[in-house]
Amino acid sequence: MLVVIRADASQVIGSGHIMRCLTLARRLKTQGADVCFICRDLSGNLSEFIYSQGFEVYLLPRLGVNELDLTKTELPWEEPLLKLDAVQTMNVIKGLNQDIASIIVDHYRIDYRWQLYFKAQVRNIMVIDDLANRRHECDILLDQNYYPQAQGRYGGLVPETCSLFLGPRYLLLRDEFYQTQKNMRIRTGNVLNVLIFYGGADPTHETEKCLKALRDSFRQKFVLHVVTAHSNSQREMIKEICASKPNIHYHCQVSNMAELINKADLAFGAGGSNTWERCFLGLPSIVTITAKNQLETTVALSELGAICNLGWYEGVTGEALVKATKEFITEPSKLRDMANKSLELIGINNSLGIDELVKKILQD
Repeated sequence: MLVVIRADASQVIGSGHIMRCLTLARRLKTQGADVCFICRDLSGNLSEFIYSQGFEVYLLPRLGVNELDLTKTELPWEEPLLKLDAVQTMNVIKGLNQDIASIIVDHYRIDYRWQLYFKAQVRNIMVIDDLANRRHECDILLDQNYYPQAQGRYGGLVPETCSLFLGPRYLLLRDEFYQTQKNMRIRTGNVLNVLIFYGGADPTHETEKCLKALRDSFRQKFVLHVVTAHSNSQREMIKEICASKPNIHYHCQVSNMAELINKADLAFGAGGSNTWERCFLGLPSIVTITAKNQLETTVALSELGAICNLGWYEGVTGEALVKATKEFITEPSKLRDMANKSLELIGINNSLGIDELVKKILQD
């Protein structure tokens, strides 16, 4: 049986949608499903990386519009563009000449109008979302984030028959995280290793800001591990900065993120999907909000004490990063409390939630 995933990555929207879909694709593959990706040919797309992970990728052609206009907002496309994307996707699917068990959509600019084109063509439609800002015509919806009123967020936005998978129980994490959790470090609150990772693309250049601030203020007080991805347009400059100091280590497009998180004592990052990787392994983190879709969850986690929220990126200065760092390294108990709050929220996750989701996708 074939499962089709429609998701995009670019230098503007980053890699988060593709990375979490890859995690789901791997799990589906272990259960006997064939999985392929359909992606728009945007600057910074991850088609080669997806292919390297063992999945076929079909690229939709570039459009005669500014790429920023395609991705800059989190509202659905206007009807002409929405229809064009649906028709192009449908043409790819017809060319596969196979029965499609499910189509999985992880795309903020697609809504029920797009999904209606496929309703009669597939066994079920699944949506991965965290905005709850538009209608969906789907059979399954996954929102893995934490919200105080999660159950009510999608009221009136999905059919009454839609199966909802809500909350951190259904985190899309790679197997390495579950394996690492079994031998997870106990956080003492002492800071020797610091992890800096603001997502794959980091379009607001938070990596550079944080790296320079910590380098200049703390010199060799601790070891810095800086992670970027091929989609980061500033990666070569960041690599040069890292090379200037013996205590700064540069990593690009890593496959051992769980190991890096487990070794770290403190992290700096954005409020996207990587927040959950850090929380899952109890790593205290100082978070900057770099996109509107990160706001609600970041605020909620901060109120729980599971992270430190510095707010919207435009207001986060190097001085603010240094101040927060000094506060935590001088009060280890705050870091211990943050680590414990993260683990309390997540619980010891044995991936049963994702097993339930995969079973639903393949059985519906």
